[in-house]
Amino acid sequence: MLVLFFDSTGMVVELGIAALMFMWWLPRRKAWVLKSALCFSDMLVVTYAWSQWGLQSLWAITAQNILVYALVVAWMLWCWNINLRQALFYVVMSGALQHLVYRGARISSVWLSVSGWVAVHDVDVMYAVLQIPLYIVGYVIFARPLVKQAVMLKGHSIFAMLVGMMLCVSVFTNMFNLSVTPMHDYQAYTVFSLFDFVTCVFMLALGIELVGKQQAMADSAILQQLLRQQKQQLESSKETIDVINVKTHDLKKQISSLGAAISDEQRAELTDLVEIYDSSVRTGNETIDVLLAQKALLCEQRGIQFDRMVDGSLLGFMSPADIYSLLGNALDNALEAIGRMPQNSLRYLTVRIQESKGMAIIRVVNPYAGELKMLDGLPATTKEDVINHGFGMRSIKLIADQYGGYISVATEHNVFKLTVIIPVPQQQSQAR
Repeated sequence: MLVLFFDSTGMVVELGIAALMFMWWLPRRKAWVLKSALCFSDMLVVTYAWSQWGLQSLWAITAQNILVYALVVAWMLWCWNINLRQALFYVVMSGALQHLVYRGARISSVWLSVSGWVAVHDVDVMYAVLQIPLYIVGYVIFARPLVKQAVMLKGHSIFAMLVGMMLCVSVFTNMFNLSVTPMHDYQAYTVFSLFDFVTCVFMLALGIELVGKQQAMADSAILQQLLRQQKQQLESSKETIDVINVKTHDLKKQISSLGAAISDEQRAELTDLVEIYDSSVRTGNETIDVLLAQKALLCEQRGIQFDRMVDGSLLGFMSPADIYSLLGNALDNALEAIGRMPQNSLRYLTVRIQESKGMAIIRVVNPYAGELKMLDGLPATTKEDVINHGFGMRSIKLIADQYGGYISVATEHNVFKLTVIIPVPQQQSQAR
């Protein structure tokens, strides 16, 4: 009786395992364990009852499968904080993975039986055992790449995937299973099973590709928005720095005009205070002048030693917005890392921009505290919301790529070194 029950409801259990592989990391709703238990109890009862009615035609079995998938979607929406499109995507991926494992385990167990390695009455046991390594491999190849990936696919893409999955794992499979017996038509069964297996692989790979594409498009849109905001910030910052420079110049004149009214010591003290706001140092690039003036004030305020040796004229071939974004993100990341260090630690920020063999070398060095995690060769964001943060380094890389350059990151003894290398156009290099 127990074997008959699991033989009738095995698809529900397998589908649940596949779904959990794709969704374990998603935010859950309250009492999701209890809700999941209730949902699976209902699905098991409905599936077993359906099988006992004796409806074994193609369309009856297909209708049963559709009902199971609908119940799984309801389970996902009830237990996880996702929308309908996301639930449909995950049911497609879960259905394809479940069918991949089913088909792989089934054809392997039948082959072992036909070859004489396993007795006929042990085929079902071998089928269950073979599912374990197949699920592990399926998770590594198809589910793990989607962890922490936001699913924002359009409705027509998900609908097309859903129709394809249903045709593959339900209609065509049921049609074949009702007409071919594995032990008697082993060759035909093997050919179809391999075709079915490969189809599921392509279905899963398509899902990963679509999510990766939409993630890249979303990231690009966010980066473009950040670049527009930084361009506006550059214009605002330039106006602010210009005002500060004018006021600083006026203050210096007023201090000089005081004459004998104040002592030399008082005059020196006032001059030193004014020098803090004096951003009149010129690097040869107005955008870099504005940016360094901003960061110098922040470093002074936060007690950070700011050391810079910058030849701004090297970057004259780059647009002001790109310079501001590239260097601004690098300095902001450095200041953020320094800000997490203890107050009594050595806090410094070093910036170098120089030429070497026709290349503009931009180097930003700063200490950091704690452990730095890397992702795809770049530092991972320390913020909890990894989906909507971490664009600073990607923006730097995007701009470097745009000018034919590249970036490298090195860490040693809690010192972070960012190096951006961009080729200087030949005309500018010769002019120098």
